[in-house]
Amino acid sequence: MGHGLGSHPHFLAVARSGQILGAARNLGLNHATVARQLDALEAELGALLVERHTTGCVLTDAGELLLQSAERVESELLQAGTKLSGATEALTGTVRVDAPDGFGNFFLATVLGEFAAANPGLTIQLVPLPRTFSLSRRETDIVVTLDRPKQGKLIIRKLTDYTLSLYASAKYLKKAEPIRKPEDLEGHLFVTHVEDFVYSRALD
Repeated sequence: MGHGLGSHPHFLAVARSGQILGAARNLGLNHATVARQLDALEAELGALLVERHTTGCVLTDAGELLLQSAERVESELLQAGTKLSGATEALTGTVRVDAPDGFGNFFLATVLGEFAAANPGLTIQLVPLPRTFSLSRRETDIVVTLDRPKQGKLIIRKLTDYTLSLYASAKYLKKAEPIRKPEDLEGHLFVTHVEDFVYSRALD
């Protein structure tokens, strides 16, 4: 590909915001300038990068491929700039982390608080799941979820095995008949999830 790096900031902004108007606002440019730069990049590459709809922009397969390349270039340029300036690699900016509310409240809130205190230039947004979000549009940066994402060019790591179990207090079990098989559970009182709000089939 012979395209120049100068067009990448406009494409990256559109890919991340999911809108040409939003990208223009983030770049401090007008809508027409960003649209024109995107048109020029698509013409130069001979490929459609984004599908433009009234509700926003969606990356095509070619756009997803270019996004990976553009983000690698962006990362390398930032690292090179840091080395050339002799500046320390302090973490700055905003990072959004999505996680199930239980895991977020009981685990992440504590460790992220300590992490944020150690990195004062970093703003961390902890958002509870379930909610609708798009990884390809960069509406979040890190997601902790039960289901493996099926779309997008993502770095995915398994954190741990996760199991669900049934529990009862010792006081309750003393008053109840012995539970040795699934059929023995009939007639017992359960505190459980609301079926309509289950956001992952893995919770079944």
